[in-house]
Formats: sequence, C-alpha cells, structure tokens
Amino acid sequence: KARVLAVTNTVGSTVSRESDAAFYTRGGPEVAVASTKAVIAQLAAMYVVGLYLAQVRGTRDPDEVRAHLRDLQQIPDLVSEVLSRMEPVRALARELAQEERVLFLGRHVGYPMALEGALKLKELAYISAEGFPAGEIKHGPIALIEEGTPVVIIAPRHALQPKLVNNVQEVRARGARTIVIATDGDESVTPYADTVIRIPDTKSLLTPLLTIVPMQVLSAEIA
Repeated sequence: KARVLAVTNTVGSTVSRESDAAFYTRGGPEVAVASTKAVIAQLAAMYVVGLYLAQVRGTRDPDEVRAHLRDLQQIPDLVSEVLSRMEPVRALARELAQEERVLFLGRHVGYPMALEGALKLKELAYISAEGFPAGEIKHGPIALIEEGTPVVIIAPRHALQPKLVNNVQEVRARGARTIVIATDGDESVTPYADTVIRIPDTKSLLTPLLTIVPMQVLSAEIA
C-alpha cells in the first residue's frame, strides 16, 4: 500500500502509469547504451525532491532551500567546465585500454559514484570493475590489488576526507596505480596519486553530479 513516486525520463512509460505520481526529468533520449545524461538528470531530480520534503517537513527553512537550489542551478556550468578538462582523461584511458580489472573506491557521497563508475566501465568497455566503500577496503577488496592495478578513488572535498586519504595511502602501498578525482585546490591526496583528475569546487552533496562525468568519459574512451 506504499505510495510510489516514479522519477523517469520517459513520458507515458509503464513505471509512470503504475505509480501514484511521476517526476519527469525530460533529459531527452539516450543515444548510448549506457545511461549518462539520464542518470545525472535523475540525481538532480532527487535533490529537488529531497529539498522539497525538507521544506514541507520543516527540517530546512525556505532560505536554506533557496540557497541549495541556487547551488544546483550552477551545476550545468560546472559540468561544462569538467568537460573542458577531459583531454588528459582520454589520454589516461588509452593507457588503461588493455587492463583486465579496475577498482573504484569512495566514501560518503563518493561511494554510490564508485558503484556507478564501475557499472559504466562494465557496460561500455566489458572490463571487470567493482565499486567499494573505501572504509571497507581492508575487508577483502584489498586482496584484489596487485602491482599496477588501476584504482579510481572518488575524493571530492567532504567531512571524511582525512580517512579517505588514508585509504589512498593503503592501496598505494599495495602497488596500485591510483587515479584520484579531487576538488580544485585540494592537495591532501596529491602525494599519493599517480593521476589527479580535478573537478570544480561545489557543495559536497552536489559533487556526484561532477565526479560522474570523468568516469563516463573514461569508460567511453576505453571502449
């Protein structure tokens, strides 16, 4: 008897007809096998839903909600900025094209993006890829790391950053090739990264909308 809200890109789809309400992201049709713009549009939609619920429940006042929405409205320009920096990522992809396994690590909002990055690589390049919460790296996943294993660490600036830096050190000590997605101006991970991919600074909860882009480009170029 639960009430269902469908967040979907397709007007008139089965899920929208079967749900109590539909939130159409209107991102347009995907032109690739893997979802790229649709998943970003759905992320943005869920932020809006979360902000609206926070307002109606009284956990955030209207001024706070407006401030968050203003930050969200800056994301398209920031995504364009990320895309303008992608040539080194394409060059990196050509170096990784023959790899048999790539691991993805993240904490906080970075963990779901580690899962998404691994999914994109599997979908597009048919490479064995797995995403893990960085805090659990010692509980099994670290055994998969050999000398030269590429490990992508989603490391935008957030509250758990110091712990994530420790995780980067741990995988580097095992011989991993560390590829770190980091915020502009954050040098905490630089000493332990073989490659740093920079994204513009934004609120930590909005960083998935930016960190996902280099992983999409990386996967497409490897494919």
